[in-house]
Amino acid sequence: MYLHLGADVVVKKDDIIAIMDMESSSLSRTTKEFLKNEEMMGRVINVDVENLPKSYVLVKYNKDDAFVYISPIATQTLLKRANHSNLFDV
Repeated sequence: MYLHLGADVVVKKDDIIAIMDMESSSLSRTTKEFLKNEEMMGRVINVDVENLPKSYVLVKYNKDDAFVYISPIATQTLLKRANHSNLFDV
């Protein structure tokens, strides 16, 4: 099963670690540091540079690594998609 994050980006539902609201979670100093470190490591992918980011999704890449996908789709919408039939099998 896959979840559409915006533009042409989909990720495996089983690989999703967290779906976070950009506005509320980025108020934390710890979260800001985490996002900054991930960006410096080249592990941040902006799904849609044309629209404002509304959420970010932490996705497992392999056993030891993860990527942060910045999405223009609201957290609530992503959660609804993850829990309903907007997921599709490939």
